[in-house]
Amino acid sequence: MKRFSSHLRLRTMALAVVAAPLLVSNAMAQELAQVPREKTLVMTPWGDRPGPFSNIENFNPYLISVDHERNIGHMTYNEALFYTNHNNGDLIPWQAVSYEYNDDFTEATIKLREGVKWADGEPFTAEDVKFTLEALRDAGPDIQGSAAHKEWIESVDAPDPLTVVIHFTKPAPRFVANEIALSHDDLYPILPKHIWDGQEIGSFTNFDLENGLPMGTGAYRLVSTGPTQMIFDRRDDWWGAETGFQDLPAPERIILTPHSGDDSMGQMLIGSQVDAGRQIQKGTFEAAQRLNPNLRSWNAEGPAWGAPDACTYDLIFNNDREPWNNTDLHWAINHAIDREKLSLIAYEGGMPPATMAFSGYMTDTWLQPDSPLQAVLDKWNLDNPSQELVDQYMAAAGYERNGDGVWAKDGEPLDLLLRAPEFIQPLLAPLTQQLRNAGFDARQGAFDDRWRTDVMNGTFDTMIFVHCGSISEPLDTLQHYHSKFRRDEGQPIPYIVAATRYNNPEYDAIIDDMLVIQPSTDPDSDYMKGAIAALDMMLADLPEINLLEELHVITFNQTYWTGWPSAEDPYVAPYPPFDSFNLIIHNLQPAQ
Repeated sequence: MKRFSSHLRLRTMALAVVAAPLLVSNAMAQELAQVPREKTLVMTPWGDRPGPFSNIENFNPYLISVDHERNIGHMTYNEALFYTNHNNGDLIPWQAVSYEYNDDFTEATIKLREGVKWADGEPFTAEDVKFTLEALRDAGPDIQGSAAHKEWIESVDAPDPLTVVIHFTKPAPRFVANEIALSHDDLYPILPKHIWDGQEIGSFTNFDLENGLPMGTGAYRLVSTGPTQMIFDRRDDWWGAETGFQDLPAPERIILTPHSGDDSMGQMLIGSQVDAGRQIQKGTFEAAQRLNPNLRSWNAEGPAWGAPDACTYDLIFNNDREPWNNTDLHWAINHAIDREKLSLIAYEGGMPPATMAFSGYMTDTWLQPDSPLQAVLDKWNLDNPSQELVDQYMAAAGYERNGDGVWAKDGEPLDLLLRAPEFIQPLLAPLTQQLRNAGFDARQGAFDDRWRTDVMNGTFDTMIFVHCGSISEPLDTLQHYHSKFRRDEGQPIPYIVAATRYNNPEYDAIIDDMLVIQPSTDPDSDYMKGAIAALDMMLADLPEINLLEELHVITFNQTYWTGWPSAEDPYVAPYPPFDSFNLIIHNLQPAQ
């Protein structure tokens, strides 16, 4: 009932929402030009961190503890070498024009676009790319992307201002596509060497408004920052307009303003106080749309309003802890779960069942009904709620029901604490009840911000989170179970979605072989043979349980701006934290 009463509260509170423009405070008005609401794009941050902004004078894009890059930097002052349209796989060159590999995939040559400039007028050159890639390669674990760059990059050459040659430590047929051009939630902006050279990448704040920091090549510059707003104004001297590559984007100002959760975002959308940003729940969207018909999501009709984001919701086991490394226990819990009912109760059918973190973006290519990988999934039949199977697997794990009907070993009930980030909270109650119905002593953990630290450091038993994996090929997901992502408890893992701490040397060997060859759907190819073997081996151990595919209700407000992507016009994926959201900024047009 809590979920439905929340939507009722949204309807009543919306009557008091005033569509006031979120411009600038009186103090700022003396320094900043006034920009009317119809020329201002207002965004909120993505995700589950409500309330005032922190780190308001730290704009280091690579510090894991600072979120500004994925919330706003990638669509204002920073740009990418390439973007990718995940809906069809098309590469969209931007700061660069092309890339190609040598015959054995040990080198990649990137050609940069002529005329690209940093905001201070300095040319954007191959030296900037070389500096950034090698700085990330040599950085410590607190730096986003450092592990991947360290593993793959041997050195980088800049033979001329517009040519970059990356030398790899081993054949790397997908490095450029996955680490440089993917346009997903892992953002790796190129740094201006003339600003960052000599700075410590882990401590440089990249903030000095008087001297133009944060510095990027993008069409906007930061003009004001505070706990309640960040303001970015368009640069009419942007290189793209000067060279004729692109027109200036239509919004003259972009404002980032906080949210305080699902209801808050719904209210601001109803009053047209914001144009896009945080995802909202399905019921919140439907209630808000009735009060503001200018709101829309990816699909024009429900029940599944959202687009794939290459992620699933999953129940992660900490495979470094007893008894959570017990395969029989994993399978028992799996068969206690009814994914269809979870989808209906938690998300009103808006998040469909999923048994593997294989995105809807790759389904047509890799998971046709007669495909080899689908045959493996069919063999294991994960989506099969069965008390009989729960009983069999729990007995094999050494458990029996105590006098209260709860699974226990040596007289000790198995304590199953379920925790999740704020945006996955709707899943907790129905999942907890399903597990309790099957005899597990499951309880719902209170929401707190420690979940992220616990996942990174391995200080948890189980956690509900997202597994963002396969966009273009199965290896995108399968590689996350490689033990190279494992760390001892207390040590942060290099990639938060690879959090199972699964350790299987035979599995690692298969993934190592796949990483150095090109993907192929040919059943007789070494790649497909490896994918089949890895998927089969991983499912046998089931180090995590995938539950539902994440189809977020991304809401776009058409009151002031049109040109948003949609299922009818899928020119790019719609997600604000994706690098490619910059293309949406450049596609928007005034509604009035």
